[in-house]
Amino acid sequence: MSDTAVDKPAGDLMAGHTVRRYDQELAKLRAIILQMGEHVIEQTQAAVAALIQGDEPQAYRVLDREPQIDYLSLDADEEVFRVIARRQPTAVDLRIVLALSKIAGEVERAGDKAARIARQTLELRQQEQDGELLVEPLRVAFQTLDDKACCMFERSVRAVTSFDVTQALVIFEDEPALYAAASNLRDLLGESGDDGLVPRQAITLFHCAQALKHIGTHASNIAEQVIYVALGQDVRYRNREILIETLRHRGY
Repeated sequence: MSDTAVDKPAGDLMAGHTVRRYDQELAKLRAIILQMGEHVIEQTQAAVAALIQGDEPQAYRVLDREPQIDYLSLDADEEVFRVIARRQPTAVDLRIVLALSKIAGEVERAGDKAARIARQTLELRQQEQDGELLVEPLRVAFQTLDDKACCMFERSVRAVTSFDVTQALVIFEDEPALYAAASNLRDLLGESGDDGLVPRQAITLFHCAQALKHIGTHASNIAEQVIYVALGQDVRYRNREILIETLRHRGY
């Protein structure tokens, strides 16, 4: 890959390709990913609402809708194979296609996390005896973590539309707040014996908290791919603070 291809700015990547049909194929692939992302956010919010409210029918609806994301993931895979077979992309073009393939996988796995929360909600309903399962501090903590994870995920999918480095950096900057919300929730669950939760219930809720945190992690992984496409730099194992400072200094 030439230096010109590696350093090609994000704006140039989206400016258009000499083969119009190729542009259309990439646009279709991005559209599929955006649709998947919308479903993931809806599913996550619905699953957390079911958990907080103890809404069993809502949890079942989340599980019923899960195949929609899986089918879209298959469509994305087929589109990737079709583009590679027809266009045999190289350099920057190949970088875009492979990154979009990885992004689709991250989105699909985030959808799995939403379904996991719904399944854990149903398990909790079976364990519940009398009264409400979640006390107010736990409800607030789950809602806070949900808001932060969904916000990061929505931004990450939006960044894919134009491989927006600035948007990707905002996601990285949101990571400390995500981790803090997850840590606060874990601390509350560690003290949950005082709130009448038995260990099995606390463990189930802990799995829900981990699933939410992982949705935020998937958002960060998508942001890494956005930067990889836009700048040609693999930043998966780079120190976040140094990376943010470096790219901000470059004007992003």
